[in-house]
Amino acid sequence: MAERTSSTPLVFAHYVLIMQPKDGDYSKDIKLAKQVGIDAFAVNYGGWDVDWTQHEAQLNRFYKTAEQLDFRLFLSIDTTSVKDPSMIINLSNAYASSPAQLTMNGALVLSSFQTDPPAWDWQTDVLDRINSHVLLLSGTLSDDAAALFSNDIPGAGPFTWVHPSATAVKEHSTDVALASERDRTGKLWMAGIAPWFFTHLSLDKNWAHAQDDKIFVDRWASLLTLKPDFIEIVTWNDWSESSYIGPPGRSTPGTSDVYWASATHSAFRAMTKAFIKAFKAGRAYVTVDEADEGVYMFYRRQPAGAVGTSDPLPLPSDAESFKDKVFVVSLLSRPAGITLVSGDSPPVSWAAPAGLEKTSHTWGYGAQVLQARRGNKVIADKVGAAILAQLDMYDGNVVAV
Repeated sequence: MAERTSSTPLVFAHYVLIMQPKDGDYSKDIKLAKQVGIDAFAVNYGGWDVDWTQHEAQLNRFYKTAEQLDFRLFLSIDTTSVKDPSMIINLSNAYASSPAQLTMNGALVLSSFQTDPPAWDWQTDVLDRINSHVLLLSGTLSDDAAALFSNDIPGAGPFTWVHPSATAVKEHSTDVALASERDRTGKLWMAGIAPWFFTHLSLDKNWAHAQDDKIFVDRWASLLTLKPDFIEIVTWNDWSESSYIGPPGRSTPGTSDVYWASATHSAFRAMTKAFIKAFKAGRAYVTVDEADEGVYMFYRRQPAGAVGTSDPLPLPSDAESFKDKVFVVSLLSRPAGITLVSGDSPPVSWAAPAGLEKTSHTWGYGAQVLQARRGNKVIADKVGAAILAQLDMYDGNVVAV
């Protein structure tokens, strides 16, 4: 893989290191990421209940696997748990010479996940003490574009996470302001984009997201027009918050079984390939080669307001934003016919155009069946998990097939 420049549009995926693949084999995730055009994993270093010795060994194994597969990684420091800047310095120096370390213009790439600014000064306490040039994209939850691109911002530019509880309209307005400030200042901007958000762990961690169905497909379409320098998918594997495009997994450290994360998000990963191709080509719209076309659906398995029969927790915050719909996304090289049979509802058929289209349909209880054809060619023939009137435990995650 060639040396990157800061003018090359790149797409990353946030990989939460404490959420290990079932067999500890990172190669499967790397191969899946490469298939859809992801350039590197931003490795979230830190988290809750971390065994730091084990964590460092996992990181080392991740880098060695990436080296073998000609893939790139960079550190994304989780400042909610990493409190000692010397840890960042030592890790950066240790992996600076790794063939798997992502570099741009001769500088190693470094990022962070931050809910609040860390106690240290990024420049004097970290960057000045690393034995390499560093391109820092520091994470933020702020939506103040002018402040984020001010002269005292640490590093090369901000990495803006998806803003909690922001509606799709508000998120787009923030993105427009960020793009404008990026153009004005000449700094870099890395935009975060999530496939979904939902968690139901405890009274203080029990939320959905106000953007609902617009959080992924609609945001990709918007970012294609605004052209951030980089896009980071958040995340590849955070099963606890339903924000994964990688394979499902239910075991997370320090938490109970995250039952909702058994749902597949394979459709989000498959769609990503077309969006990445458009982004890297500098297009403001999606075009689809016949070999890459597909038709997908995503939906929750229960009504938004149905509390679980055995659930000790109330409805999650922002559950009122959920729509009880089945969403169908088509990525087509030429028009095709689509039919959706949503449970006990009558079949719905329509002609989908070439390119990207997203439609919504009132759901029915039962299995979800999606078919797409063009003449004798079968483009999609899928059966998704049943939608039920009520579950034992509330599930605000989506099935995406």
